[in-house]
Amino acid sequence: MKRLRSILLEDKFRLSGIVSILISTTVFVISSSSKEDAAFLLFILCYGFSAIFTLLLLYKTIFLYKRKASQVKIEYTALVLVLWFISAFSLNRFMNIFNSSSTWLSVYICIACVALVLSTIQEAFGLVVKHLLTFILAASTFLFIYYAIYLIPYYALSALAAIFLGLSIHSYIPLFLSIVTLAFLVISVKRIPALKYTIAAGFLIPVFIIAWFTFEWSQLNKSVSLSQNHNSLNESPLPEWAVIAAQLPKSLITEKYMKADLVYTTPDEDTNWFWGDVKSSFAEPKKHDPLIVFASLWSGKPNLSDEDRIKILKSIYDSRHLAEERLWSGDDLETQSVTTNIKMYPEYRMAYTEKTLSIHNNSQRRWVTNQEAIYTFHLPEGSVVSSLSLWINGIEEKARLTTKGKADSAYKTIVGVESRDPSVVHWQEGNTVSVRVFPCTNEENRKFKIGITSPLKKENNQLIYENIWFDGPTAKSAEESIQLDFSNPPKQLETDIKLQKNGKYTADRQYKDKWTLSLGKTELSPQLFSFGGNSYQLKEAKAIPAAFKPTAIYLDLNRSWSEQELRTLWPQISQQNVYVVKEKLIKVTAENLSSVYRDFSDLNFSLFPFYEIPDPENALVISKSSGNEPNLRDLENSKFQKKTSTFFARAKPFHLYQLGGQSSPYLKTLKEFGLFSYNEGDLDELLAQLRTNQFKTFHVEENSLMIPNAEMKVEKIKGSVNTNAPDHLLRLFAYNDILKKVGPTYFEKDYVQEDLITAADQAFIVSPVSSMIILESQKDYDRFGIEESKDSLKNASIQSSGAAPEPHEWMLIMLCATVIIYFSYQSGHFNRFSQLWK
Repeated sequence: MKRLRSILLEDKFRLSGIVSILISTTVFVISSSSKEDAAFLLFILCYGFSAIFTLLLLYKTIFLYKRKASQVKIEYTALVLVLWFISAFSLNRFMNIFNSSSTWLSVYICIACVALVLSTIQEAFGLVVKHLLTFILAASTFLFIYYAIYLIPYYALSALAAIFLGLSIHSYIPLFLSIVTLAFLVISVKRIPALKYTIAAGFLIPVFIIAWFTFEWSQLNKSVSLSQNHNSLNESPLPEWAVIAAQLPKSLITEKYMKADLVYTTPDEDTNWFWGDVKSSFAEPKKHDPLIVFASLWSGKPNLSDEDRIKILKSIYDSRHLAEERLWSGDDLETQSVTTNIKMYPEYRMAYTEKTLSIHNNSQRRWVTNQEAIYTFHLPEGSVVSSLSLWINGIEEKARLTTKGKADSAYKTIVGVESRDPSVVHWQEGNTVSVRVFPCTNEENRKFKIGITSPLKKENNQLIYENIWFDGPTAKSAEESIQLDFSNPPKQLETDIKLQKNGKYTADRQYKDKWTLSLGKTELSPQLFSFGGNSYQLKEAKAIPAAFKPTAIYLDLNRSWSEQELRTLWPQISQQNVYVVKEKLIKVTAENLSSVYRDFSDLNFSLFPFYEIPDPENALVISKSSGNEPNLRDLENSKFQKKTSTFFARAKPFHLYQLGGQSSPYLKTLKEFGLFSYNEGDLDELLAQLRTNQFKTFHVEENSLMIPNAEMKVEKIKGSVNTNAPDHLLRLFAYNDILKKVGPTYFEKDYVQEDLITAADQAFIVSPVSSMIILESQKDYDRFGIEESKDSLKNASIQSSGAAPEPHEWMLIMLCATVIIYFSYQSGHFNRFSQLWK
């Protein structure tokens, strides 16, 4: 340490260069998280440090070394170039020459620069450190050469621009760094010949990494081509992309392969053999990764269309939200604040949650700043959206309910063509909904509110509330305010939200996506909610064991199964007919059990073809899922979808057992549609049910709908009564009724029936047939034929509960009011009031 200090103090110019690099690096890090105007000023600082230090070096060269550049220490040149390199990356924020570096590349750049700076004082270090620095410098040479070649298209233009604008000198910095780094290595070998082996290792390791990555890339291309061939030969009912998604190894390289041209830069063969761009609607920030550039250059780009690769990413890499269709960019948006207002009804085993989100646009551009915010809300099982609000000109505007087609048409027309204020919420498969808000500008924050009606999950003697969370504009810095209120005081409440004097629970904290709270179970209230000539009541609906001995068992195998699970299950089912499906039914025996497992163990997911079951009423399907796989809508118009739709249109509900609690979007949707008798649990529970031939089931009655996770049912009763039950009873009944009726014909062109739209409109809920939309003016509603709901519950609210007046009751109220006013006027009461007022 003393030697290092003395070296630095002896050469003040070198010390000032290192200090300048430290300051410039700090400025660059600050600029990375600053707004554009501030970031530009910080770039000027980086640029200033580079220019000043360069001028000082020129002064030393001219006046101290008598214009003999060869006498200038190479260490000084290296420090100058590192300063310019930092300045170049700072400039890249405004003049986007290459996209943001991938994580490993950012680390590589930092290590290369640190090694180069430390090499300017390497006489202060021992032999081991010199070997390490030399190794890193040799490996860094490839990095600098790569950037030098990448910037070749700019050299001619930069040479001309350098005469008028010094900024273009940044284009040549990687070239100069390559030369200086090689010079350092030559000098090092002359001083210590043994370093040549270290240099060789530093050169070879990047080459090996590039070769390995390129080989893996070529293998992926080969696998894709073979899957396409086999899919054609076997005439698979699944779409080609789905077969590929199931079979490709799920790895980081596969993910990068699928994101080539969508997220990562690849060479553009039509314009330049090395330099390309990314043009994609995929919402992930665009990145630059040299490994992908080399691999796609030497082994070719992916043999799949952008559309197919996006579907694969949605299916196996949880990128469904990122792949949402966009009409405008949303790159600069963030969720600034979240307000969560919860009204809990323990005696009705349900809750109503309002999420109010404030969206901030961080763009500092002075031209068009309109951006589109897209959110995907993840709802607890059985939940339904029952309200939507958007603040326009400071006023809260409530949503109207209409068909999904009308809402989508109106939104796309107004946002895509006219650029005015709408918001829309659509139902999606797998217990999710999508919300779109436009425009979000940098002039003011945009605010919207969504309300969700949810059943409370019952576990033993506890009721579980699950938070509604979302994907969308980042909420990493968002503050959340939570208010929790109960219709009746809860029992055994377990939560970190604090009770206040007004009887409500509140908390202010950093936004947290996934959280739950639990409270003691309360007996269901017998109170009814009445509307539209009908009443709705909750009753207990516990699943009871029912005798069922399957004549055939079908295993839905994939990589989420372990071989031990299969071997543990086998003795209990081996005496029955056991099948798997791989293009056709295959009977499983003790002899082929291992080979069957191997055939399926590499599949990322399995889409079980239920239509292959010849006798579904007496069949048991045992499934296990990793959670990610295609949903039903992804498979639209495929043979698989058409056969599945035909099967469920005529099949009666059959038995399905889900190992573990995690279902795929495909099975979640089929479960919501009520297309099978569903059981879930661990392997021991399954074995117990197989031994006793007893499977839990709910007794289904006419005019009642089950909510299994809450262990209750909603009954519809003719007639009206005046009670104070919340209107959410009707909303839950209508939602589950619509799902049950839509399920068998979900892919038919006429699945949107008038009676379903009427039911959704009455309950005012988002469903497969209905959406909510907010437009800027009455003229917009009239233009698209979106009428205000009349005989409807309208938007839900925290205060809404109790029986709503029927249409004829409203007429009676108005008639009574008219009669009272008339007789009051005739009796002279109005004259007395006017005299009193005077």
